[in-house]
Formats: sequence, C-alpha cells, structure tokens
Amino acid sequence: MKWRRREVRVPTVPFISSLSRRQITAVAARAFGAGTVLLLALVDHSLRAAASTALICGLAAAMTTLTVRLPASMAPLATLEALVSGVLIGVALPDFAGALAYSLVTPFVAGLSRRIGAVVSTVITLVLLLDLLTLTEITAGALADRLELTLPWLVTSAGAALLAYWLVDVTPGAAAGDDTGYESAHRLLTQLRTVARRLSAGLDPVGIAQQVLSEVATHVSAVRAVVLARSDGGVLQPLAEQGDGTARDLTADDPLVMDCWTNEAPVQRPVDVASGGRCIRVAVPLQVGVRMIGVVVLETERTQPATALRDLRQALGEHTVRLDTALLFDEIRTLATAEERRRLAREIHDGIAQEIASIGYLVDDLVANADSDEQRVGLGGLRQELTRLTSELRLSIFDLRSEVSSTTGLGAVLSDHLRQVGNRSGLTVHLTLAEGAKRLPTTTETEILRIAQEAITNCRKHAGARNLHVSLVVEAPYARLTITDDGRGLGTPRDDSFGLRTMRERADRVGASLRVRNRTSGSHGTEVTLVLEDRRRIIESRRVRPLDDLELPSRAVLAHESGR
Repeated sequence: MKWRRREVRVPTVPFISSLSRRQITAVAARAFGAGTVLLLALVDHSLRAAASTALICGLAAAMTTLTVRLPASMAPLATLEALVSGVLIGVALPDFAGALAYSLVTPFVAGLSRRIGAVVSTVITLVLLLDLLTLTEITAGALADRLELTLPWLVTSAGAALLAYWLVDVTPGAAAGDDTGYESAHRLLTQLRTVARRLSAGLDPVGIAQQVLSEVATHVSAVRAVVLARSDGGVLQPLAEQGDGTARDLTADDPLVMDCWTNEAPVQRPVDVASGGRCIRVAVPLQVGVRMIGVVVLETERTQPATALRDLRQALGEHTVRLDTALLFDEIRTLATAEERRRLAREIHDGIAQEIASIGYLVDDLVANADSDEQRVGLGGLRQELTRLTSELRLSIFDLRSEVSSTTGLGAVLSDHLRQVGNRSGLTVHLTLAEGAKRLPTTTETEILRIAQEAITNCRKHAGARNLHVSLVVEAPYARLTITDDGRGLGTPRDDSFGLRTMRERADRVGASLRVRNRTSGSHGTEVTLVLEDRRRIIESRRVRPLDDLELPSRAVLAHESGR
C-alpha cells in the first residue's frame, strides 16, 4: 500500500484569489456598512429608509466594482465615495439616522490607501455635507441638533481611518499598493541572516535530523530509526537514519506512517522482521503548531507506554521547529541559487555569446574578401574556433538552466543534458537509466546533477574521447552514478584546477562517496563513480533491468550536420 499525502484544501474562488488584501478588506468594509444600513432600515419600516438604503447599497456595489477594476485608484475613489455617500446620508437625516452607519466606510477605505490626504479629505467632505450642505435651514439650533446626531459617527469614522492605516502598516505585503511584500521580505531576511549566525545547530536539515535521532535515543531504546521529512513535492523523504539500511525498510509507504500523518498522533503496532522475530514499530509525528512536517519511524523490542510516547513527542518539539526552519531556509537557498543560475545564463546569452557571434560575422566578411588562399585558410581556422566557442557557450547556458524540480526529476534532466551534449559535440553518448518509484530529495538530486555535469564537461573538453557512457541507478534513498569514457585518461592535475575539488565538496554535502580514477579494464579512459548508500549494502545488489540506451546522435551524424 503506497503512502499518499492527505491534505484538506479550502476551495478558492478565482475572482477573490486574484484580489489583493487591501481590495478584499475594502470590499468587506463596504459590504458590512451596506448590510448594517439594510438591517437598520428593516427595523425603521419607513419609505425614506428604504429609498436611502437602496441608494447606499447601489453606491457600495458601484464603488466595489471600481475598486476591483482600478486597484491603484483607491484614494480618489474613497474621496468620490465620501462626496456621494455624504449627500445620500445627509438627505436621509434626521428621519433615518441608521444611514450614518455607512459614514464609517469611506474614511476606513481611505486609510487602506495609506494616503493621509485622502483620509483628511474624506472626513472633511463628510463633515461639510452632513452638518452644513444638506441642512434645509442653517440656524444655530438646527446646526446644534445635526452635530449632536452626527458628531459621534464622525469621530468614530476618523478612528476607523486610523485603524485602517495601522492595519495596512502591520500587514505583510500590503504597503505601497504592492502585495509582493519586498519590504517585509527584506526585513525578515535581514533578521534571518542575523539569527542564522547565532544558531548553535546551524541550518543544515540533515544535521538537525541527526539531533532528532539523538533525542529519540535518550527517551526510547530503538533498534533502528529514521527521520522522514516532507519535501517541496509533498513526499516524505528520509533525512537521517540510525542503523544500516533503515531508510530502505522504514519508508513512507508503510501504512503506519500514513496513519500517524493522518491522525497527527503517535502510532505503534507489532511487525514481523526479516530474521523471523517480531518487533514494535512506532511512528511519532513531527509537528509545528497544527502543521505536519514529518514523521519519526523507529523499531523497539517492546511496546511503549503512552506516557513515554507523549514525553518523546514533547521533547521533539524544539527540534521540530529547528528542522522546519532548516527546511525552509534550504528551500529559499535553492530558489535563490536557481534564480542566480538563470541570471548568469541570461548574462552569457545577451553578453559574450552575442559578441562572439558578431565577431563570427566579421570573420565571414573577411573570408569573403580575402586576397589570398593563405589568408582564407587562416581566417577559416579562426571561424571554426569561434564556432566551437559558441557551441561551448550554448552548452554552458543549457547547464545553467538545467535544474530539477518537484515535477522534473534527476533522470529527465540528465537525459536532456546528455541529448544536448550528443547534439553539440563529437561524442557518442550512451545512457543507462533505472529509477525507482520514489525520488531523492530535490537538493540531493541537484548536487548529483551538478557532479554529473562537471564530469561530462571534463570528458567533452579534455578527454579526447569518442564514447561517453553514463549509468544512473536510483533506489531512494540510495543512488549510484557512473560516468566512463574512452579518452586519454587522467592527466597531471593543475594547481588552479577546482573541478574535482568542487565535485568532492558536492558529494560530501549529500553524504556520498566519490571516486575518480583511470579505467582498469578495457581501453584507456576515465571512470567517475558516485555512490549514495548505507556504506555496506551497495545498490547493485538489487536486481535492476536498465532501460535501453537512448538514441542520441552519433559522431558521424554530428560531423555531417556541422559540415566537418
């Protein structure tokens, strides 16, 4: 039985979801004001009350439509609404005092616009219309009676404007008419940078997951344990394990994990083990507030009391917050890295690539106007070199834009990359790909992809090979990548060469072993092997029937297409 993510989704109306928070608040304020006037009119039972209510409700509907269509004009619309509503309310007074309830709406909407001038103009407009311009006779007594009736509402409306102004100020992403919230993001990221420097555990999800396992060991005598955390694709992925091969056996496919995730409570039940005995398998939720972020699965020799599981869950609370923070930071870092790679790709494409292409056109003109065959041959060689550089830049741009995501896995991205290499180089590429149903974490897949790209680039540029063989086998949480060629093999490393060092750093980051050496069998060449495993059971022990080699362009076809 496969584990499936269960979520409660709140239905969303496309119209409402397209509005900003300020627009939704303004619409809600008008609806509340018009609804209040309507209720008071039902109590009044007078013809004037009914007519005034109908006009006010029509005004609220019209201003709502304009606010939705013209979100940037909230301040002038509030002033216009104060002018019209002031006339309607003033005419209804003193027979229908309930119409004054709508006088709170326009100053509140003006406050949402974050314009002090709009707030002042709406309040002054209401004062003039309600207390002066709509009076049938301007006398001291009439003015005193009108002020006695309207002054409490006008003071309250000024307070509503200040409340709206403050509400926008404290609402993330609502300032300056922009819901992107760059100011809030800047403030939060600055705080994150300061806090991250002080964190004792850092922001490494795997390291914090190891701390979770250490906390489990202090409360429960577990034979094996694994921390499963939800990835950006909504799938539970192992972050850390206790015991070799634990992550292979204690997976998110276990119905016990699904019960724990659904019920948001610890679950335990006896299970049979491979050795023939029985053990107790326990799943404890990792929860931040009301939000589930993962599950700890462990095996013990005896049933755990409910008090022990409750104490363990409480003890994991602090670690859960740390783990959730680390996962969030890791996601932000991944997004920032992807955006930076796309920016570099744009810079290369719009900058140096265009310059080299322009130089190529100039060389073509020189070749056409060459005075001798010797000049023509020399310029032809220069043109070929420029063509090679252009092809290299295109591959670099493709490398920068290649990235795994929640919808595109490692195998698909690697296949596209090798297809581009086969199209733009003199290599015959052979790919053997075998992926299981479950994926590795996105960050792990990204590091493996970058290692593969570096190894393939080294082969393409320096090996002088004719054939490139790439094999990728993934059985999450384990994987094996092998890249071999029939080139000249490893040479003497240069002091300024950082390729192998970067590959080893990436391998260490995901806990994998990397081996780079000359081929020991067959022809000359280089072999790069990356193994992500439990260090004892290798992934080839699983019987895998690989897919057929992809049909990639051969060297002869490429030579024909490029005219060589």
